[in-house]
Amino acid sequence: MRASKRRYQVKKKKSILKNKFFWTLVLIILFSGFSLWLTVFSPIFQIKTVLVSGNEKISISEIEQLVYPKTEKKMLFFNTKSIFLVDTKSIKDEILKSYLVIDDSSLKVKKLLPNSLSVEMAERKKVALWSLAETYFSVDEKGIAFAEANREPEEDLIIISKQPKGEISLKSKVIDEKALSQILMIKETIREKAKIEAKEFTLFESEARLNVKTTEGWEAYFYLEGDLNWQLIELELVLEKQLPQEKRQNLEYIDLRFSKVYYK
Repeated sequence: MRASKRRYQVKKKKSILKNKFFWTLVLIILFSGFSLWLTVFSPIFQIKTVLVSGNEKISISEIEQLVYPKTEKKMLFFNTKSIFLVDTKSIKDEILKSYLVIDDSSLKVKKLLPNSLSVEMAERKKVALWSLAETYFSVDEKGIAFAEANREPEEDLIIISKQPKGEISLKSKVIDEKALSQILMIKETIREKAKIEAKEFTLFESEARLNVKTTEGWEAYFYLEGDLNWQLIELELVLEKQLPQEKRQNLEYIDLRFSKVYYK
């Protein structure tokens, strides 16, 4: 019996160039590569400008010199300053670390497409000096000590200290905002109503008692948790009725903390 021959048909392989999946993959790779180049290496999106606003004592060039190096990254063995890779948080942290005079809450670092960074800030205003063991610190309206300072005679700034004295660190809150506002109000009221200058203020541990030293040499004792307006009225009346200027040569203090005014 004759064995039947089987015929095998060889199927031609389809060219990869005619494969839709292949071309889809190629297009995806090309698009991804172009997108990577466009966002990371294209000159269009390389940081060229740092816009600084709100600065007063800090120069724009100082901020630029700090910010520009922080915009540079290494990607695929190449350097880039792509706006999409800039870490605005690290730039903000570096600025605040370098310039304590900048108010933390005011600082904003923003990306401005296609190739700019915006740095907005507000510098702290020195409203008082904090005294600690012959060293002075600038204090802003929030009660934060932000820099060491010199005691300049021409400055119309109050000097505040606390008993007992303690340690402080820069950018720490050394005095409550309310207490600071009260002290500033007392200073202005004494100047306007009693025509007396007061520059040295001593708080005590609870921040309820305040001793105010006048340029005439005597002190006034206030109770900050009481009615300050009434205490100031009492001070004005005592100075006007009982202690005119000619009777203050030996005056040591006026105590306004109680319902009755005491003086010695």
